[in-house]
Amino acid sequence: MRIADSSRAAVTLGLAGLAFAAYPMLRGYGSETGLAGAALYARPAWVAAHLLGMVGFALLALGLSRIDERAGRWATWGAFAVLPYYGAEAFGLHALGLRAIQTGHADMTAASDMFRYQPVAITIFALGWIAFGAVGVRLLLLARRGGEAMLRAGLVLAGVALITYLPQFFLPPAGRIGHGLLLGIGLLLTAYATWTSHEATAPTPASAGKVASTPQHG
Repeated sequence: MRIADSSRAAVTLGLAGLAFAAYPMLRGYGSETGLAGAALYARPAWVAAHLLGMVGFALLALGLSRIDERAGRWATWGAFAVLPYYGAEAFGLHALGLRAIQTGHADMTAASDMFRYQPVAITIFALGWIAFGAVGVRLLLLARRGGEAMLRAGLVLAGVALITYLPQFFLPPAGRIGHGLLLGIGLLLTAYATWTSHEATAPTPASAGKVASTPQHG
């Protein structure tokens, strides 16, 4: 991997890690029915949290594509599949919550499950998580190939978190927050190891000058 690619991968994966760690913390939890659910959806933090999730998936695909072509390709497919669902969660439920509070019609929040479990939506969403599960397996296989301990640790943590991303939706709030931290830490470790490997291989000014002055033949 070229130095420029490794530095970009480190930055994008690091930002993805921060986004994934913050997303479940900001989301908020509680009853998602009646006016209590409407109040949850109507919070600005609800939109911000889901935006961070969307940014995280986009950056993950960009970052992985620079360190492993196969993982990056699968992550791109996964992002295309899950982002529409996340958009509906972020903006659709937010608007629904605001309207329910304005009108006082608590039963409006029942519409959330109507699109969450709509057959086409849930199928595309599930396919996205299958793609991210494959990315997780790929990262575990890359970790087995050896290399720096921090990089292996980051790949393992991120891989396990991606494989378990779909079932974590059914965990209690503490479990979901912990899962976000697991993925965030894994990506931050991977980013740091990628960045330090870039620094270690970057030519010094003196060596760069020597290379530039060496005659090129052929």
